[in-house]
Amino acid sequence: MAIAKISRPHRAGSTARYLVSPRDHAGRPRETVSVVASTIGREPDVAIRFLKQVAKLRPRLKRHLYHAAISVPQTNRELSQKDWAGVGRSWCAGMGIENYMIVLHDAHIHILGSRIRLDGTAASDRNDYRRSELLLRKIEAEFDLESTPSSHVIDKARWSSHRRARSMKELHAVEKDGNSHKDFMRAAIDEALASVPDETRMRAALAQAGIDMTIKLAADGTDYVLFGFQGRRYGRRSLGQGYSLTSLVEKGLQLSGPQIATAHQIPTPPWALDVAAEADQPRRSQTHDEAVRRLRGVGHEAHEVITRFRSAKRTKNGPPDPDRHDTGQLRDDEPPDVT
Repeated sequence: MAIAKISRPHRAGSTARYLVSPRDHAGRPRETVSVVASTIGREPDVAIRFLKQVAKLRPRLKRHLYHAAISVPQTNRELSQKDWAGVGRSWCAGMGIENYMIVLHDAHIHILGSRIRLDGTAASDRNDYRRSELLLRKIEAEFDLESTPSSHVIDKARWSSHRRARSMKELHAVEKDGNSHKDFMRAAIDEALASVPDETRMRAALAQAGIDMTIKLAADGTDYVLFGFQGRRYGRRSLGQGYSLTSLVEKGLQLSGPQIATAHQIPTPPWALDVAAEADQPRRSQTHDEAVRRLRGVGHEAHEVITRFRSAKRTKNGPPDPDRHDTGQLRDDEPPDVT
């Protein structure tokens, strides 16, 4: 079973030095710290200079760095350093990352890499969490690891039970106080939903816990829910997909008012509206009709631009090159020439 966590550091310096440090963020000594593979040099200063030079190939691409941590539970077979290097290389190749450093820490590896390739192209970061998870399922089969059940990103049936993983701030809060605000809110929402599925009574039950529940209308016409606690508001991005309005309805929340009709609907863009159906609606002002016509035109133009861009990109950008520093081709422990 393999699990990956992805972050986007702003700078390579602090991340690279942390990865090769003999101690973790809490000051605890690490049993293993080993650079098992690298195409940007094994010394942190060399890797940092290399990544800075690579960034100059695409100066307008600000967030080009990737920091991924891939772990394997101890129930799996013990992996050698060569196995860990293979896992990291496979992940980088699948994500289109050419310039990277793979560092082994005990039972997991860290990968610091750049989306920018040496030819000036950049690996796509679209749906990177989904692509990473699908890639890990292939890596599990390749290295004979236990298979992991797919998360809500892949399996939509798990959306209603999804909880966002704790951040470092939350972990520190739990370590200090034994609980975090988000854990408290999720527990209160679950308890209220289990006992009072009606919207009005659920608001009252949450109010007793100091939480206010608000259902708002987004600009695209869909409804969403926010939970306020101690001056801050939390939605599905903070609490998890399991606490979106759609997931709450699937769990049994009975809405009152117009939210019932919009909780499961995806709005139709203005340029895709049916003209015949529009004629049956009450007469609107001339300004409104003109705005709808303009939106239709913008939508058609955007669709044409996107189609041309995708066609040109498919023609220009082929699949990423293979790992030139793989075994038998070029030693990956030779740092590149960086001035």
